[in-house]
Amino acid sequence: MAGKASKLGLVKPQDASLEHYVNGKALDGLYWMIGEEEKKIRQDPIGTGSGILSKVFGALK
Repeated sequence: MAGKASKLGLVKPQDASLEHYVNGKALDGLYWMIGEEEKKIRQDPIGTGSGILSKVFGALK
């Protein structure tokens, strides 16, 4: 059905594939979350860095 909508110009060709669409949206969400973490790190580099390090290395104990 999405293929037909794509042929009519109702849907972008790259969005006509469900797998491509879902993967694209998942990557959009991932990059958004990375950006949010980057904002937190830039606001408080020392405090945030310590928290991240304790999460990473604390889990190894």
